[in-house]
Amino acid sequence: MDHKWIAKTWLVLGLLLLAVALQPERTEAKPQGKSRLPSFLTVCYRDSPTLNECARKSFKSIKPRLMDGIPEMYIPQMEPLIVPEVKMDQDSGAIYLHSVYKNVKISGISKHTLNDLRIEPSKLKFIVSMTFPELLMEAEYSIKGKIMMMPLLGDGHCKVNLTNITMQTELFGQEYQKNGATHLKIIDVKVEYSLSNVHMQLDNLFNGDEALGKRMNDFLNENWKSLAEEVRPLMTKALVDILRASVDKMFAEYSYDELMPKKNN
Repeated sequence: MDHKWIAKTWLVLGLLLLAVALQPERTEAKPQGKSRLPSFLTVCYRDSPTLNECARKSFKSIKPRLMDGIPEMYIPQMEPLIVPEVKMDQDSGAIYLHSVYKNVKISGISKHTLNDLRIEPSKLKFIVSMTFPELLMEAEYSIKGKIMMMPLLGDGHCKVNLTNITMQTELFGQEYQKNGATHLKIIDVKVEYSLSNVHMQLDNLFNGDEALGKRMNDFLNENWKSLAEEVRPLMTKALVDILRASVDKMFAEYSYDELMPKKNN
C-alpha cells in the first residue's frame, strides 16, 4: 500500500543518509601516502581513544556537503533526494497490493538530528541513530490491490508527510583481501525505527471518483499505525538490502586503511 511505500521510501532515504553518516565517519580516514579521498574529510584513526568524538564532529561539519551529495563517495544529493522509481509488492497478511512510484522526491532530510554515531573497530561494528522532524514525499503512483479486504485502485499524484521519524541502524562488517589490501564488506544490518504520524493523499483513486477516493484516503490516514505494522518486515528488508548495497560499493572502492587508518602501527 502507499503507506508501505511511504515508510519504505523514507527508510530508503533514511538509510541512505545513515549510510552517508557511516561513510563520512569512516571516510574521514586518510591512507598512508597519497589519499584518494576528498580533501575536506577529516582523519579519524580507528585506534584513537577519541574515534567516536572525531567521527561525530566530522559528520556534523560536512553536513552541507552531504546534502549536496559527494559523488566520489557514492553519496547522492540528499536535499531533495530523487528516486527514479520504487516498486512495491505485498501479498500477505491484510495487504495485497502491487504498486509503482515514479519520480519520487523526498524533502526534509537536511533537518535531521544526529542522535548517535559510534564505531567499534574491534567488532567492525557501526551504529548510527537519526531523527527527522518531518519528511515530505511526492511521486506519480500506480496502485492496484486490496487492503484489509477493501479494494484499492488508482494512478496519479501522491503526497505523504511523515512526522518525527527516528531510526537506528547497526552495520556489521567483515574483512577480506582485494589486490593486496584489506577491504570491508557488510555481513549483517539491523534496523529499528519509529514515527509519530503519517498523513497521505492519493489523487485520482478509483478512476477519479472523488467520494470513493476521499473515503479511502480517510481510511488510510485513520489506520496508518496498523498498516505500518503490517508492512514493517517488508520495509526493514528493503532497507537492509539498500543500505548494504550502498555501503558495500564504497567499501569495495576504498580499502579499510584508506577509510579509517591506524595512527599507531
